Amino acid sequence: MKRPVLIIGGLCLMIFTLALARVAIVNSISTTGEELVTIQTELEEYKRKNEILKEKYLQESSLIHLEEKAEKFGFVEAKSQINLSAPLPLARN
Repeated sequence: MKRPVLIIGGLCLMIFTLALARVAIVNSISTTGEELVTIQTELEEYKRKNEILKEKYLQESSLIHLEEKAEKFGFVEAKSQINLSAPLPLARN
């Protein structure tokens, strides 16, 4: 008679232990989910900022913008070329 009582008691103890383990796992997963949402939100924000920076970079490096900056600093387009030395002939006697 002691045997069925031990088996039933062992099964009840195992069920209680597994239930506690399940509660602990579910609790852990729920907090991990909140962290995941926070990380995903930050990732989307960084992607948006990256797109804005790419757009600013393309605007600043465009030829029209660079030309405007060069004119602002006093650079002008060269109209004629100046050679300081005469070119050597291609063939010699």
